[in-house]
Amino acid sequence: MVNRDDLKEQIQAHLDGLVSLEDLAAWAEDVFRTEEFEEPHADRISDVLAVLRDATDPHRFRWEEQDFEEMLEDLEEE
Repeated sequence: MVNRDDLKEQIQAHLDGLVSLEDLAAWAEDVFRTEEFEEPHADRISDVLAVLRDATDPHRFRWEEQDFEEMLEDLEEE
């Protein structure tokens, strides 16, 4: 089961330069397809994972640190 902390850790690892954007997107894709999400935050987790899955799509906008920081803030909200 994936919870908000798991997701925040992966995003932070990317921000810290420990996980490439490609690896983050691949992780999100795998988790999205194979894992269950923490209730009552399943919808929020699913939404963030969906965005991360598309992070390497060349037709999407260029990702910046602020985008990931906003995701972390969203995951903090109750």
